[in-house]
This record gives sequence, C-alpha cells and structure tokens, in this order.
Amino acid sequence: MSGFSGFYAGRAPNVPVPDAFFTVLLPQIDSLLELKVTLHLFWLLARRRGQPKAVSLTELETDQMLLRSLKPGRGPRAAEDYLREGLELSVTRGTVLMLSLGNGEHAVQRWYLINTPSSRAALGQLQRDEIDPSEAVGTDVGPVDVVRIYRPNIFTLYERNIGVLTPLIADGLRDAELAFPPEWIVEAMRFAVEQNKRSWAYVLGILKRWEAEGKSSGTDRRHTEAARDSEKYIGGRYGHLVEP
Repeated sequence: MSGFSGFYAGRAPNVPVPDAFFTVLLPQIDSLLELKVTLHLFWLLARRRGQPKAVSLTELETDQMLLRSLKPGRGPRAAEDYLREGLELSVTRGTVLMLSLGNGEHAVQRWYLINTPSSRAALGQLQRDEIDPSEAVGTDVGPVDVVRIYRPNIFTLYERNIGVLTPLIADGLRDAELAFPPEWIVEAMRFAVEQNKRSWAYVLGILKRWEAEGKSSGTDRRHTEAARDSEKYIGGRYGHLVEP
C-alpha cells in the first residue's frame, strides 16, 4: 500500500459535496466501485463552469486517473468494465442521472449528470422541448433525433432506497403506479429516505396525503419544485422515449 503525504497547503481548490452525501447516501453505498465513480464525478464536474454540468461516457472511458483508481492491480477484467458497473450502480441508486443522445448518422452517446436541482431542471426542460440537447449537457452535441432519459423502475427504486421487496409490497407498488403519478412515487421515496422513515407504509401515507391535501400543501411545499422537475419523465416531445 502506497503512503499519502498529506493535503496541500494554501489555496488548493475544494470540491463541494452535499451534506446529504454523508448523512443519506454514504450509509447506503456498499460498492467501492460505486463510491469511487460517484466521488470522481463530483470532483470532475466541480471543475466545470456554468449549469448544467455533464460528462460523456467517452470522456470517462479515456480518464486514465479514474480508470487506474478503479483497477489498481492486474487482472483479466478491463478497467472500462469496472467503470460501467460503477456508473450503473450510481444511476440505479439515483445519485447520477443518465441521458442518451444520438442521431441516425452517429452512435448514441451517454451523458452523466449529478442529480442536483439544476440537472433535474435541465432534463425537465429538455423533456418539455424548452431547450435543445446541447443546452442540457452544456456543450455542442450537434443534431440529435434520439433522446432517452434513464429512470429506474419502481421496484429497483424501492429495493435501493427503502428495503427488501416482498410479494405483498410488490402488489402495493403496482397499485401505486396505477393510482399516483410516477414522479410522486419517486418524490415520496426520496422524502422517506431524508426523514429516515424507510417503509412502504410511510411512503404510501405521503402519497395519500398529497392526493387528499394537494401536492404543494403543508410541510411538503418545499418539494413542489422538485416534483415539477420530475415531469421530464412523462411530458414533452420526447416523453415516449423515456426508458422504463
């Protein structure tokens, strides 16, 4: 194991990491690959100017510092495989948002954004055809006729954020998908995690309260803007291309 001589003195740049990373996200992560990829994305995107901030899969696959950290030793498995596994875990958990862009002449390119309010807002605007794809990722991507925004299915969201999926809970989730807008379910699970109330009964209670009192009423009003951003999943010209 190599040693570490300490952090730099003086005006070394710092990387902003939200408090929720340590209080909510870190206790959930059990994969070193997911942790390394997530932290590297925070570092990489913090160096970008403007909003939103996104990085392409091609750029990540040529990031030698990241690849070395994911595969520090020898072995038959390629470092790019470790990268894709870490990205898949972080996207499935919801820490990272994934956007696929392409056209008939070029292969589809994947872009990754940290799941921040500005990223959600940008993807929501893209879904509603209020901005073009280049604005959504912060760089020129040329003509685009394929837009896909990845959204984990409700069962994956539940297992990643709430707990073990039983047949009874699976039936409840299916019923909820029919009774409530999908963005409500995502938002209710996020709220349950923030409150450390990891149970389907708590999530369902939130959904029923929103249905009875209105989504923006009472103490839930602070979540209205995030819910509006979540409309990227169902609205706009590209709505039929959203991945399940």
